[in-house]
Amino acid sequence: MPRLTSPPWGGTTLAGRWGKGSDPGALIGESWEVWHENPVAGGRTLGDHVALPLLVKLLDTREVLSVQVHPDDTTARSVLGARSGKAEGWVVLAAEPGARIAYGLERPLSAEELRAHAESGEIESDLRWIEVAVGDAIDVPPGTIHAIGAGLTLYEVQQPADLTWRLYDWGRGRELHLDHALLVAGRTPVRPTARPTRLGPGRTRLLEAPAFHVDRVEVPEVRRVEGVAALTVIEGELRVDGEPVGVGQSVVAWDATLGGAGVALVASAPGAHPANG
Repeated sequence: MPRLTSPPWGGTTLAGRWGKGSDPGALIGESWEVWHENPVAGGRTLGDHVALPLLVKLLDTREVLSVQVHPDDTTARSVLGARSGKAEGWVVLAAEPGARIAYGLERPLSAEELRAHAESGEIESDLRWIEVAVGDAIDVPPGTIHAIGAGLTLYEVQQPADLTWRLYDWGRGRELHLDHALLVAGRTPVRPTARPTRLGPGRTRLLEAPAFHVDRVEVPEVRRVEGVAALTVIEGELRVDGEPVGVGQSVVAWDATLGGAGVALVASAPGAHPANG
């Protein structure tokens, strides 16, 4: 069962186009599709069945998100005692004309400049904005200053750590985390490095990071997914081990047999395994 959230930037696409919740006009920013504490049948959680250190979400952005950065594993552990940092990646599912993301800075800044610009709002002109289109994949390593713009529906995969440190929030008045953010924020221009790689008929690697990978899988060209993986259907209707899975729905399966016709994004992580395996 997805967990739905309503941050101030959420839109109506997840409720309408993707069938999340009971009200097609609801403002939903995030649908948490797959995470360790996800409730499943019998009063148990997903983590009782599989070890899959991922969080998979669908996002809908009616407004721009905060300018933020995430820590790496080392910083997260040393500063907060967290189990991991937060690497993430996105696949664009829908984009209004001109939709864009902020990815890094236009020019190098000192730590003092970055703090001052975040406090004054001058950071708005420091950001490097990139237009995106349906099918684009964007990797967001820890330390990357970023913001998701308005008019986007995204698939997001990340390490399962709720560690977002805001540098700027467009005047919304929410808490900023400048001291923590400045510990990890990259202060020189960077560009996304994700490059789709065809792995075989019907299978393309969209994102690959040390903590996870995401493949675009076309069925019926691909009939099987090996190992433990989270599957999110983005076109058509599939059968995963005989169970129907429609557009916008996600399942976790291991050594899964696929049927039907459609496209899924398939995420996995090193060391993922059945809980009793």
